[in-house]
Amino acid sequence: MRPILFEIYGVPFFAYRTLLAVAFVVCTLLTVRVSRTRPGGIEVSPMLGIWAMFGSLAGAHGFFIAQYGDLRDLWRALFVWEGGLVFYGGLFGGLAATAIYLKLCKVPFLNAADSAAPYLATGEAIARVGCFLNGCCWGAVCNWPWAISFPPDSPAFAQHIADHGLARSAAHSLPVHPTQLYMVIGLAVICGVLHRALFRERPAGLVFFSYVFLYGMLRFLVELVRGDSARSVLGLTVSGAISAAFVALGIAACAYIVRNPRSLSE
Repeated sequence: MRPILFEIYGVPFFAYRTLLAVAFVVCTLLTVRVSRTRPGGIEVSPMLGIWAMFGSLAGAHGFFIAQYGDLRDLWRALFVWEGGLVFYGGLFGGLAATAIYLKLCKVPFLNAADSAAPYLATGEAIARVGCFLNGCCWGAVCNWPWAISFPPDSPAFAQHIADHGLARSAAHSLPVHPTQLYMVIGLAVICGVLHRALFRERPAGLVFFSYVFLYGMLRFLVELVRGDSARSVLGLTVSGAISAAFVALGIAACAYIVRNPRSLSE
């Protein structure tokens, strides 16, 4: 756990925020480059990344407020410096912002979404390393060989004192699933699979909705061993329930696209 990566002239660079910024830059640059070189590709401006960043941050913080706070405070969604981000809110907000931008630029949404899909996984993998260093999004208690423990100043340690009777004098938290690293590994695999699919002739939208399916499946499985979220929807976490919906949506959308293929230029 290393919440502060480094300092420059006394200014701390926090791990999660720094890697989140890196994730946006990497995702944008890869999307712009690949969208021009893949079959049926299009010109996409880096401005797309700026729209996606603001939409994602507002959506992620707004979702956090809706899930953990008071709905009357949703107007504070733009106050992202207050902390608290939820991935699915960021995904919804980012997609909404990019859809508006692409509409204004008259760029086919599904074509651009296909180009971005592998690198959405890349970006989140980078951000999940930030989660690991920050000590958030930890897993359930376990005794598996690769289980990890967090130091006394971590949220996991405080939770284990409250919920598991851990002694305050303990040297570290109880061993837990490294769920952040499960996500990093799974997202790297998803990126590799979709990147390869991107350079073959595919109907518009198939790569993007394959991402929706694969991400939903990965996140659903990881949510089963998360330790930091309450289970409130049919025994699932909120993110777990959304992930199940993503799996169903991905399957349905891919089946529809295969039966009713559209050109990438539409």
